[in-house]
Amino acid sequence: MGSQARVTETRLTAAEARVLDLIDGVEVVSLLQALIRLRSDHPPGDCRAALAVVEQKLARAGLEFTTFAKEEHQPSLLAELSGRNSTATLMYHAHIDTVPAGEPELWNVEPFGGEIIEGQVYGRGAGDDKGSVAAQVMAAVTLARAGVNLNGALQVAVVADEESGGLVGTKWLHDSGKLAPDFLIVGEQTNNRVAVAERVACGIDLTVFGQSAHGATPWAGENAVLKAARALTWLQDKLFPKLAARATGLFPPPTLNVGKIQGGIQWSIVPERCKVEMDRRLIPGETREMAMAEIRELLDEYAATVEPLRYELFSTGEVAPNINTDPNDPFVQSANTALAAIAGQSHELTGYVQTSDGRWFAGDGIPIIIFGPSDPAVAHAADEHVSIDQLVEATRFLTLFALRWLSQ
Repeated sequence: MGSQARVTETRLTAAEARVLDLIDGVEVVSLLQALIRLRSDHPPGDCRAALAVVEQKLARAGLEFTTFAKEEHQPSLLAELSGRNSTATLMYHAHIDTVPAGEPELWNVEPFGGEIIEGQVYGRGAGDDKGSVAAQVMAAVTLARAGVNLNGALQVAVVADEESGGLVGTKWLHDSGKLAPDFLIVGEQTNNRVAVAERVACGIDLTVFGQSAHGATPWAGENAVLKAARALTWLQDKLFPKLAARATGLFPPPTLNVGKIQGGIQWSIVPERCKVEMDRRLIPGETREMAMAEIRELLDEYAATVEPLRYELFSTGEVAPNINTDPNDPFVQSANTALAAIAGQSHELTGYVQTSDGRWFAGDGIPIIIFGPSDPAVAHAADEHVSIDQLVEATRFLTLFALRWLSQ
């Protein structure tokens, strides 16, 4: 099986070429356009219409699938192409929900139009993550049409709710045993590079306390908003250089983003408290406890050397393990070799700078890769887009890799 061997061939065999010739780039693009036009953005993250398009494509290819839904409007599906041996399962996984489009005037195209301009497909979800959905689905469809006899099972999981945390999507499906692969490729935007590690999100909240007073006599109180602003500037000056020094060869360093600040009751009252919501991205080897201890140490230093500071620091919610697959794992090496056969050149392995649904599998002891078309920088941005060439290349890679990995 693929777990015991490494495919080192960077050239296509005649049989592989015949399967890949079945891929119709126009069909791949048309599927992505249909998915973009059927909105699944949060709120409410209703994925029913978009998932129905996937179901139709799978059914016409004779692929079996099962639909699951913890919340009726956020269904997910699991399709399977079974082989002659069911002891190993390769899963392709991507999410079909998206973030909102935001302000329409910031877009140069219709956010849900799926327009093609100069070789790019535009629209919310083009990269994050409907491009990966289209590529993965069409890879399975191609293999089904080719009638290949795999030595194992290829599964394609198209899931909801990634953008709002995955609690009724991948996490629920994983924890209930519905998703249990032996090998996993998570579709996210990596510019068609094989990523073996990712940073994970850790939310940390800081509340700074002051003393209320009349807005006409601010000297009689202690403005928590202004105090928080001064403390955050200190934190930026002291912490950010430390984080920057921890960059690795795979991805950028750990980061801290101040994402939201709430303080005060009304304009005529000195605010007595200010809440700051922060996004700390952890690299492999870091923990929530380590991140919070580092922030707390610096805030205590501020209180001892700059001005008194009363504060609370807390973090809730689950912080999943990092994906951190050994670059020398046969799964990784075989994937990168298959990619070289498709792309015509070798690429260095990389890391994924955002956080994916793969985190829910990271503690399972299985090899995990993150791979997909589009630049991660355009995700969640206006004029989100994906290159048609990348989209088709991703489909070809996923087709070839399943063919090779499940034919050992």
